[in-house]
Amino acid sequence: MSEFIQKIVSGINDKLDGVDMSKSIALNIKDEGSIIVDENGARAEEAEADCTISCSAKTFKGLVDGSVNPMTAVMMGKIKIGGDKMVAMSLGKILG
Repeated sequence: MSEFIQKIVSGINDKLDGVDMSKSIALNIKDEGSIIVDENGARAEEAEADCTISCSAKTFKGLVDGSVNPMTAVMMGKIKIGGDKMVAMSLGKILG
């Protein structure tokens, strides 16, 4: 697991308290790895999920630091969302 993925997993787990994660999210970060976020927390793993979000490491960093607008990034094709798009909204609560 890359250091980048380890930091994301740790950061997400720190912010999951009180967030309803009854549905799962798969984060696929190009050239870095995959993360699953569900009721068991975040972990570096590739698995099926209710919602899959794919982007580059640069785009993901921008989402976290606020320099990338998620809606604009989706419209520009920098972020791809598959499955239940409403589940993706819970990621905003975790990252924001």
